[in-house]
Amino acid sequence: MSYGLCNFQLKSVRSFLSVAVIAAGFGAMTTTTAFAQVFMTQEELLATIPGGQLSGVSNNDGKTPWIQAYSKATSKKNGKLNGLWDGKDKYTGDWFVKNDQWCEKGNWGQKCWSVERIGANEFRIYENGQPKKNTWKLK
Repeated sequence: MSYGLCNFQLKSVRSFLSVAVIAAGFGAMTTTTAFAQVFMTQEELLATIPGGQLSGVSNNDGKTPWIQAYSKATSKKNGKLNGLWDGKDKYTGDWFVKNDQWCEKGNWGQKCWSVERIGANEFRIYENGQPKKNTWKLK
C-alpha cells in the first residue's frame, strides 16, 4: 500500500516538473519576442505615412511639439512635407524612402530613420540603431 502511495507521489512530481518546464519555455519565448523590434519595410512605410499627418515632441529638447503633413507618394517613392514647429513656425521639406528607412530633407539637413510600429497609429524611430525617446503619432 505504501508503494502505491509513493508511485502516486512520484507521478505527481513528474507531472509538475513537466508543466514547469513547458511553462518556462513559453515564458522564455515570450520574453525574447517582447524585446525584438521589427522595422517597417519600404512597402509598409509607403502604405502608411504618405498622405497622412504625424505629430510628436522633439527628441532634441524633449518638449517642443511638432506636426507634419505629408503629400501622397510620387512614382519615385518621395514627396513633400509641411510642418509646424512649436505651434507657430512653419517649414517645408521633402520626404523619401531609402533602404527601408523613412527620410526627410529640409533646411535642417537630411535625416533617415528605421521605424518600428508600436501601436495602431504610433511609431518609434531609430537613428543609427538607437531608439529615440519620443514617439510619432499618425492622424
